[in-house]
Formats: sequence, C-alpha cells, structure tokens
Amino acid sequence: MKKSSTAALTAVLAIILITCSKSNATPEEDIISNIESNNKVQINAAQMETELLDLINSHRASQGADPLLSSSEAYPFAEEHNSYMISQSKLSHDNFDSRATAIAARTSASKIGENVARHYTSPQLALQGWLQSSAHKSTLEGNYTHTALSIVLDKEGRPYFTQIFMLLE
Repeated sequence: MKKSSTAALTAVLAIILITCSKSNATPEEDIISNIESNNKVQINAAQMETELLDLINSHRASQGADPLLSSSEAYPFAEEHNSYMISQSKLSHDNFDSRATAIAARTSASKIGENVARHYTSPQLALQGWLQSSAHKSTLEGNYTHTALSIVLDKEGRPYFTQIFMLLE
C-alpha cells in the first residue's frame, strides 16, 4: 500500500513540475515575438508598414517570387486582428477562418494566408523573425499576389503585426 501511495505522489509531483515549467510561448511564438525589447522606441507604424512591405517584396524577388500588391480591401481585417491581439495581450491566429471567409467574399481570393508578430522595433527585425520561422517563411514566400500589412501600436507603443496574403487570379 505504501509503495502505491509513493508512486501516485511521485506521479502527481512530476505532472505539477512539468506543467509549471512550461513556457506560455511556443518556440514559433518566441521567434515572432520580440519580447526582449523593452526599450522605448518611437515607431511610425505607417512608415514601418511601407518599409516592411518593401523588404518583403525584395526578399520575394530574391527567391524568384513576384512582388505582392497592396490590398486596401483586406487592410481593415489585418488592422482589426492587431487590435484583437492587443486586447488579448497575445499573438494568435484566432478567428482566421471567419476572417479569411470575409476577405475571400470581398476580394474573390482563392487562397489566403496570414503572418503575425509583435514587439519588433524595426522592419528588418520583423522580417528576420518571420524568415526564422519555417511556417511564416513559407507563407511569406508562397504563391500569393496581394497583401495587407497592418502594424498597430499597443498602449506602451510596441507594435503588433498582421500580414494577410491573398491569391487573386
């Protein structure tokens, strides 16, 4: 009886230790969320959007992919998702299916993808983070023709990024 009680107690303690030692962020989240950057930096979100899209299109060109054209129709969806992530204080692709369905209805896109990130203080760092994540890199280099890239600042002035990718034929 004492052996089974000790084994049960050991199992419970092991489960507690494993659960408590897990980070809330997945390895992919660690890559696309630059949490280390607590320095106050003045960020012009609109300028950063333009610069980041230019960098993304330069990267795509280096890979033999066509540049992405901006989509004003999808931009409000990217902006709204940033506001949602800020309200939740986390990165997510929550509600992607409903967002993609609404975007497809508005734009006639046959394929839709999405990349998110947060807290990067420069377009170069954001692109580097996405390129270090295999899933985000694949989307960034994928067969898409149009994009909507929104950057929204949280109350501390830290940027949240949502980029929507669309294939319009």
